[in-house]
Amino acid sequence: MKKSNMIKFSAAALTFLGISATGVKPVKQPVQAASKRIKVISKQSVTVWTNYQKGRHVATHLKKGSSHFVYQTATDSMGNLWYRIGKKEWVMAKYFNQVKSAKKAVKAKAKSKKTKRVKKARSAASLAASWSAPMGSKARAKAVVSLAKQQVGKAYVKGSKGPNAFDNASLVAYVYKQAAGVNTGSRTKSQVKKGIAVDPSSGFAEGDLLFWGSKNKPYNVAIYVGDGKYVTAAGDRQGVIQASLSTYFWPSRARRVL
Repeated sequence: MKKSNMIKFSAAALTFLGISATGVKPVKQPVQAASKRIKVISKQSVTVWTNYQKGRHVATHLKKGSSHFVYQTATDSMGNLWYRIGKKEWVMAKYFNQVKSAKKAVKAKAKSKKTKRVKKARSAASLAASWSAPMGSKARAKAVVSLAKQQVGKAYVKGSKGPNAFDNASLVAYVYKQAAGVNTGSRTKSQVKKGIAVDPSSGFAEGDLLFWGSKNKPYNVAIYVGDGKYVTAAGDRQGVIQASLSTYFWPSRARRVL
């Protein structure tokens, strides 16, 4: 064999063994790009295996909440999905959830904000339209009912006028003003004089005001929202709630304002 061929052969052999002929290590191939990022959802630590088919487990265990990149996926003979998260590190997919990328998360957040703005704009337009509707129309009543239900879950604070907290009279004042452009006054003794009287035994219409207590000074007021239910600011512990009418707590008076 010629000397030049011997040199070429030796250089090739050294390169194959991971050593360059010049004594400098060869450049490594780029690491395979991760396809996605996952997060442990299992309450118990997850075992890592050397292979997804008849592999042995390694000392590493993954804790709940830890996140990892996936470089390869595979399915074993039993139909279970596996993720490769390292050179010889495989885990079962059922213990993980995929983590949204920061870019996707930002897009999702932006989309959510846009949806909320659109809904808010539509709601405002709907309420404004109800103002121009004639008194006694269903449009005003529907707007009042819709806005009243939206306040459920907010806090009760005596003397507060909203929009984040109410007492029972200010809740009525806020809803009627915003939804129908109607000024009911901010106290129950003025609200009980608004509109026309409704016989409590004859049934109620959506948007009716319900009162409990004396004729001129009721201690509570609520907005009837249909199906035997009403919305009221019930107190410190309950806040604004939607409740059902009952025979042992039947309103003493009712007024139709719309």
